[in-house]
Amino acid sequence: MRDLLRKNPLKTAISEKKAVFGIYIEEPSSTIVELAGVSGFHFVRLDWCHAPLDLQALAHQILAAEYRNVTPVVRLECDEQKIGQVLEMGAMGIVVPDVSNAAEAKRVVDAARFSPQGRRGLFSASRKASFGSVEAGAFTKWSNEEILVGIQIESLEAMENIEEILSVEGIDIVLSGRGDLSNALGVPGEKTHPLVLDAEKKIFGNALAKGLAVSPQLDPYAADFQDDLKKWIERGAYVISLGIDHAIIRKAFEGIVKKAVIAS
Repeated sequence: MRDLLRKNPLKTAISEKKAVFGIYIEEPSSTIVELAGVSGFHFVRLDWCHAPLDLQALAHQILAAEYRNVTPVVRLECDEQKIGQVLEMGAMGIVVPDVSNAAEAKRVVDAARFSPQGRRGLFSASRKASFGSVEAGAFTKWSNEEILVGIQIESLEAMENIEEILSVEGIDIVLSGRGDLSNALGVPGEKTHPLVLDAEKKIFGNALAKGLAVSPQLDPYAADFQDDLKKWIERGAYVISLGIDHAIIRKAFEGIVKKAVIAS
């Protein structure tokens, strides 16, 4: 029997201070997930918030991730039933966006973790528990230890409540959201505006000071990408996202067309 209860490579990377790289997946395709795996990415963030995904698509993408040895994480709203479902299917972590206060952060933890850390409902015959082949106590213990629980700080309210939010027990990793931050700060779409960068610096600085992991989103096509990447790793960021599948595919297509036009 294949053992699905393995160590979470992202948590291992954080503890060992080794950088791992991933991308957001918007396309409801298991093939894109496989391509990420065979290309060497360490994790994929399946974005249920913005992509046309459903549970069936997510189930196939999680299977594809396991097959290609890339860690699947799901970004989704704080819905207790949905969080339970994606974790039962095999997601190794969740990210909940737009967490604005400590009560919302606690709700995320409660949905993702079993007692005594949270209030997640137990379905002992889930796929992740090998359809009941794993003893329930062992499964809940493993889950509380290995599932990565992440939140995004993206609003002015969240910035005001940052200390209380990050003090909630059970959160593992913190992300910002430059797009929503830029909108909240009155500079919509200007993701590298000083106001946005200062806000992100405050978010990640507070998280690191509390011993939490952080996960920045970097542009691999930026002129200073490699220098920026080194700086983030030096600051203590080890789970790093390098873009979105659609944008990466578009830029690859544009590069091909540009070369063809120049040569023609």
